Amino acid sequence: MACVCSTLLALLLSAPSGAASPVPWQVAAAGAPPAWPTADGAGVVVAVVDSGVDADHPDLAGAVLPGRSYVDADPGAEPRLLALGSDEDPVYERAFGQADPVGHGTAVASLIAARPVGGRPGMAPAAEILPVRVLDDENRYHDSSMVGAAVRWAVDNGADVVNLSLGGHYDSAPFAEAVAYAERHDVVVVACTGNLKPDDAGADGAGGEEEVWFPARIDTVLAVTGTDREGERWRTAVAGEGTDLAAPGAELTAADAAGGHRTVTGTSFAAAIVSGAAALVRSAHPDWTAAQVRRALTSTAHPAGAGLGAGIVDAAAAVAADPPPAEVSASVPAVWSAAATAAGGGLLGLGALLLRGRRRFGVRARTMTG
Repeated sequence: MACVCSTLLALLLSAPSGAASPVPWQVAAAGAPPAWPTADGAGVVVAVVDSGVDADHPDLAGAVLPGRSYVDADPGAEPRLLALGSDEDPVYERAFGQADPVGHGTAVASLIAARPVGGRPGMAPAAEILPVRVLDDENRYHDSSMVGAAVRWAVDNGADVVNLSLGGHYDSAPFAEAVAYAERHDVVVVACTGNLKPDDAGADGAGGEEEVWFPARIDTVLAVTGTDREGERWRTAVAGEGTDLAAPGAELTAADAAGGHRTVTGTSFAAAIVSGAAALVRSAHPDWTAAQVRRALTSTAHPAGAGLGAGIVDAAAAVAADPPPAEVSASVPAVWSAAATAAGGGLLGLGALLLRGRRRFGVRARTMTG
């Protein structure tokens, strides 16, 4: 059993009315608005592997693609709803990814790609969301191999960025293999570092440090911790060794699947901010590799306090960065390096270029495969 990296219910807000609201503080703090004249996320698909996404929320109107659910809503009964284009088996395919009984995935998606029409734009307001449901009605997943299968499906169905606002303490070989599969297919993977229990954080937030959660601790995954409005680590956010970046993660305004908006806190939502920043970079530089996108985000971050990795993400600076070199030793899993050596680096390099061309300019699959 594993958890999401968030505290979801803090305060329910009413839906916006009348004049448009200011840009949300977290979007401004992460440097997105200066990037929008150059890149707004258009042409980029972000997979939200989560609790589903409410496609009917006004903030996400037109942003949510048909997805897929891996959650078995009612074992032993006939499927209630099948994901578009899916087969009738396995039993995990029980509902559209475009529904969200929990609300976690909807909040994450809105932080990434909410449209400006409601006055609360996300980081990449023209990106598309590919919802893949793996969290049950209690906001948990019980089978890490199922989440790995969801990641592979997202990669095969057009994702340029995969957001994983979930994780746990234990490694999973099938899940890790799916992350390696995403890397081989030039997909940026972002995950949350995890949250401390409030009792473990201590009064000043200094106590109870723990290891960065899996899968965030995989080298090719951008591991994201959360900060407050002052740019300090949020008291319950896991940070320290293994953290790559920080982003706003406390008291953020996000879409509520029940309607309107809510305030959310946790590294789940900090990860969403970085996924949105990655979408902006991919939109501006469709020829950059996943490794180059990661390096652009980390090399341009604002230096911050101890344990916050390279610092607080700055989307505009990353978009404006010169093409960063890709570090093969840091970005390519050992198993893939061995395969590349055996098969011939030239052929694999050609394959990667052809794959990127297909993903960016041609056949980003809109018809979901089973």
